[in-house]
Amino acid sequence: MIKINKEKTYRGFTLIELLVVIAIIALLSTVVLSSLQSARERGEAARAASDLREIITTLNLYYDDNGVYPCFDHSWDDGDETSWAAPYFQWPEHPWGYEYHWEHGGSSFSISLRSPGTDNAQNLDNLIDDGNLGTGNIRGNGTRLEYYGMDQGVTLIDCHI
Repeated sequence: MIKINKEKTYRGFTLIELLVVIAIIALLSTVVLSSLQSARERGEAARAASDLREIITTLNLYYDDNGVYPCFDHSWDDGDETSWAAPYFQWPEHPWGYEYHWEHGGSSFSISLRSPGTDNAQNLDNLIDDGNLGTGNIRGNGTRLEYYGMDQGVTLIDCHI
């Protein structure tokens, strides 16, 4: 007669249990990564807002020292902003990969941001303006964004650099 041991147990995970654990880990990592991405985007918008405030402060210092705003370079590729800004601060690059650009459009002054992307432009507008890219101090789209937060009453001196 053969005696069968019914008390014998196996240790370990079944394939189903292992797949359930992997699925839960994948779900949690998706939630965490989307939260991190959202936080990163808000951080980039906060950095751009800080840069814009710093540029406005620099423009005001330049105006106080010289009685006019600096000349415009009329080119995205020139580094003329860095020359007039040098005594005050180092001209920044915005978080989305391009430099800010000091410009005027007609009779108004602006700081341009090239290619921020629609979501980034909206995040920045929500942070420091009215949340509408068609009105307020920040206007534009994902291709080009204009910030009009400086004193628009200053006389325009355009040196055509």
